[in-house]
Amino acid sequence: MKKILILLFVIVIVFITMGCTNKYIIEPNNDEVETSEDKEKTDNAENLDNNNNIENNSSKDNEKMLAPDFELESMDGTKLKLSDLKDKNVIINFWATWCGYCVLEMPDLQKLNDKYKDEDLIVLAVNVGETKETVQEFIEENELNLIVLLDEDSAVANNYGLRSFPSTLAVNKKGEIVTGYVGMMTYDLMEKLYEYFNQE
Repeated sequence: MKKILILLFVIVIVFITMGCTNKYIIEPNNDEVETSEDKEKTDNAENLDNNNNIENNSSKDNEKMLAPDFELESMDGTKLKLSDLKDKNVIINFWATWCGYCVLEMPDLQKLNDKYKDEDLIVLAVNVGETKETVQEFIEENELNLIVLLDEDSAVANNYGLRSFPSTLAVNKKGEIVTGYVGMMTYDLMEKLYEYFNQE
């Protein structure tokens, strides 16, 4: 009886996680990188093939999905609007301090930011559902200098249909979502995500 209850619980969790509305998700080869257990998949998922190339499974007419616009406050109190960054490639990472995988990938996200910040890339670390004080303490403890935005009421994350953290999206200079990833990314996978901007 106990085994049956556990099986039913697992089935319910699977159905819940399949409800994600994200349409642009890259999924690594199992041989390439370990990902978090809560990584979600969708029918429209983009995959890294055996040659580690990212395949774009956008719609038949090759139209990409525009990233929903948002305006959030940064840690210094200024407002930042996504649509104002259309001349840049943008990587948006949704995270929280209580999320262990978010914390583990943050140094690599900082490394990616440091490498490409003077070129054509902006990395936005969108903290979801936490207070400015909590986030500030985390930033100071981990010596981060990323652009951190506050989604305190989780409105932006909800609008994007996100249910797992970390979740990362790549938005091109036209404001289109070109790919994304749900789960913890390694630095190598972040580099592959960045390289995808140059393959368009």
